[in-house]
Amino acid sequence: MDRTTINQIEGVNVTLETVLGLAQTISDLIENDISLFNIYPSNDEGEKRRIKRLGSKLNALSSATITATEKVQNQIELIANELLKGGVNND
Repeated sequence: MDRTTINQIEGVNVTLETVLGLAQTISDLIENDISLFNIYPSNDEGEKRRIKRLGSKLNALSSATITATEKVQNQIELIANELLKGGVNND
């Protein structure tokens, strides 16, 4: 396997680490301040429900992003290990 392939795999992994870090930061911010979504200062009950739902959706989105990123990282690690062993057939 040539060095370019290894560098590409490492580059993808660095990008995924960045995405994971951003998603974890977003998740932490939402979890720490989720109460702000629940106590939104408005007399409009419909607006309050929408804001609360937005908080829940943002939390779910950040969690899904973290899960997907971790899954892709695991897959890349497996592929990289196979490439290093010479076990992946590119035919």
